[in-house]
Amino acid sequence: MKSLLTIAAVLMFSVTGLAQEVTLAKAAELTAHRIDRLVTLGKIDSGFISHLDSIEIAPTADKSAGAFRAVASQTQPETGAALKLEVYFDEKGKALSYQVLPDGEQGPDNAWTEKDAASLMENALHYVLENNGDETVALFDQGLSSIKLIKVQQDGKEMALGVMHSTLTNLTLNVYLNLDGSFVAAEVAQ
Repeated sequence: MKSLLTIAAVLMFSVTGLAQEVTLAKAAELTAHRIDRLVTLGKIDSGFISHLDSIEIAPTADKSAGAFRAVASQTQPETGAALKLEVYFDEKGKALSYQVLPDGEQGPDNAWTEKDAASLMENALHYVLENNGDETVALFDQGLSSIKLIKVQQDGKEMALGVMHSTLTNLTLNVYLNLDGSFVAAEVAQ
């Protein structure tokens, strides 16, 4: 029994030691998760969940700060000023630090009804993570620079649109979601 536990422990540590480095799209998706966690812990304003507008993500030049820097911006909340959240991640996707900054997006709030903005943005990013075997989608997985969430009308129906840009292409990836977060369609645009 003791040797079985030892083997299990060695395997567990081996697997975690082989964790892959995250892509930029994964780091952006982890930013949405981190926002949810920080709100749950009462560390940041809950408006980051409901008013999330965009996430910008980039590798850092100063690796001592972390491998990735994400900046999540919220739209204008009901009271107070719109804010930004800066999060640094290591190459494995572990959040290292965060800070709330002024000057979030000053545009109007989208007033999401069924799912919150952070969940919708996360679902749009899941499309990239689950379809990165496609040559074009892989450009957004590896080179994602930003995602913005917009409310659109399509065929008379309100939908969420995740608009993604990549440093690896001039194309734009648009991911359409129902307001409940379910996938509708994706398209690559010029």
